[in-house]
Amino acid sequence: MNLVIVESPSKTKTIKEFLGKDYEVTATMGHIRDIANTGLYNLGLDFENNYKPIFEIIPHQHKTVDSLNKYVAKADKIFLATDPDREGEAISWHLKEVLNTGNKPVKRIEFNEITEPAILEAINNPRDIDMNLYHSQETRKIMDRIIGYRLTGVLKKATGINSNTAGRVQSATLRIIVDKQKDIDAFIPEKFYEIEVQFRHFKAKLTDPLHPTKPLILKDEEEANKIIASLNNEYIVKEIKFGERVEKAPLPFTTSTLTQAALNRYSMSAKKTSRIAQELYEGIEVNGKHIAFITYMRTDSTRLSDVFKRSLAGYIKTVYGPDDLGYAHTFNNGKIQDAHEAIRPVSLNQTPEKVEKYLNKDQFNLYKLIFTQTVASMMKDAFFETKTVYLENNNHLFSVTFEKPISRGFRKVKEKGDDEPKYYFNHEVSETMKPTHDPKILFKETEGPKPFTEATIIKEMEARGIGRPSTYSSTIENLKTKHYIEIHKKSIIPTKNGIASVAFLEKNFDSIINVNYTASMEKELDDIATGTADEFSTVDSFYKTFNEIYDKVGSLTIPTGEVCPICGSSMVYKGNTKGIFEACGNYPSCKYIKKAEKEESNENAEIKIECPECHKGFLVPRIAKKGKHKGKTFYGCSNFPDCTFVISDLKGFTKK
Repeated sequence: MNLVIVESPSKTKTIKEFLGKDYEVTATMGHIRDIANTGLYNLGLDFENNYKPIFEIIPHQHKTVDSLNKYVAKADKIFLATDPDREGEAISWHLKEVLNTGNKPVKRIEFNEITEPAILEAINNPRDIDMNLYHSQETRKIMDRIIGYRLTGVLKKATGINSNTAGRVQSATLRIIVDKQKDIDAFIPEKFYEIEVQFRHFKAKLTDPLHPTKPLILKDEEEANKIIASLNNEYIVKEIKFGERVEKAPLPFTTSTLTQAALNRYSMSAKKTSRIAQELYEGIEVNGKHIAFITYMRTDSTRLSDVFKRSLAGYIKTVYGPDDLGYAHTFNNGKIQDAHEAIRPVSLNQTPEKVEKYLNKDQFNLYKLIFTQTVASMMKDAFFETKTVYLENNNHLFSVTFEKPISRGFRKVKEKGDDEPKYYFNHEVSETMKPTHDPKILFKETEGPKPFTEATIIKEMEARGIGRPSTYSSTIENLKTKHYIEIHKKSIIPTKNGIASVAFLEKNFDSIINVNYTASMEKELDDIATGTADEFSTVDSFYKTFNEIYDKVGSLTIPTGEVCPICGSSMVYKGNTKGIFEACGNYPSCKYIKKAEKEESNENAEIKIECPECHKGFLVPRIAKKGKHKGKTFYGCSNFPDCTFVISDLKGFTKK
């Protein structure tokens, strides 16, 4: 008997069906080991042995390890089929270290999709565990632990909030959000005016003589009124210009772009998108069988496999015609790992229309989004004819631009008719046209920076090279559960707690809690993964740098930048069990406390009880959807699926 070990139990039945009776398939239920909370600063590192981590089996995973060993005892060969990323590589290494495999061959296999050809190809092409990938993942974990443990402690003391935590990627992301909010708060809009005239089927705007394609911006309302007073009721067509606009076919989805599209189209949070994509990847019950719908959903690549591209080309030619077939586009900004394909359907035979009845609404919406984006990505660009009509009135030029499709290309995958032009009429030079309404002044203001949404902050993280596809969603969830940010009508707003925490980190740890340093660490982790950098050197350099900065931390007070209206001393942030507030730094001589502004409640707030297993998430209420407890409330970790801790009630727990 051959044994295949995966991470998630939802994969086991499907993979066993593909492999047959000679194989047993079982699951680890996630990580089985973690770094122990022992030694200096409870970091679990052997400082006398090149920072070697001291591992221990996660308490709730002892039964899982015992169960896995029973399977191992009966097996002739062991195949480790954990997820195809660095974290999965690390889990496989821990399995090999912990399980009683003896002299039995232990091999690593990986697949990007849960289909029979992919599984069989993986089984036929096993490999050894990639120690470079393992070292990269463990280096990340070590550095995150150093920051997470030591920096968290001093941050808690400074803010007075016991649930506050710091993190290498988390804190850098929070700083980006807070900096954006500072720009928003500092922005002062400027007034300006435009002039518009309404004709029967269209509106035309007064045009800038120096930039004929743009409206004229007027800073003074009096000047706008003078122009309107000089206009008569006859507008003469002075010139007609024809042109062409090209709309490029989209790239296939990455983790980042799928999250953005799902939020914009269906208002799905990053966490929800990640969960639903995981379900589509692991498979849905269809006529008694688990069927996978998409490829691995944690990826930064826009690449499609050669086999799939051939299949997609045939699909496009059959469904839309050979004239609409384009080519596969890719993008690489130098920060992309390209370890996996883009997110795509596993089979083009599984069209959204065919499978809709097997999926719930959210699954269907996300699958349709992925399917249509993938098809569109290899179709031709869309071309539009543009026509700009210039109308003159008393030496003032107005313009309007129309367009109509020449070749719809990839836009054919969208709903019928959404590209139809509006009011694309024939016009002739010297033709006289009369407006249906008097010209009017449009009062406008310059638009300031917009707050981040979950989609745009992930896009920003990706562009700046901080975090990775597997960490985007969990980073945002951590910021939410720690009450560093709130979501209001999709916009991310930093809380007073978040602003105070960034102020402290910026004051004392500016050189390491910033975007550039975090991005450079990601680059070093990539270099370790490719074998061009050394794990020990990276950790040693980081730890010494961190210690040097840590030892220089002075006062734990966090100035707000304002002065006390009573005594003139600096105002500082303080915290208690109710949260962050602003008070005079001259306490107890001056006891002034700034009255708190009423904050809108956070619709995504979660119960502040720290998960006793992973200490990263919080316990949140959930409703059982099946089984004998269907409909009843239980509590699970907000860090699911990375942490699977659940409990029936909260008796004996203390809120943070």
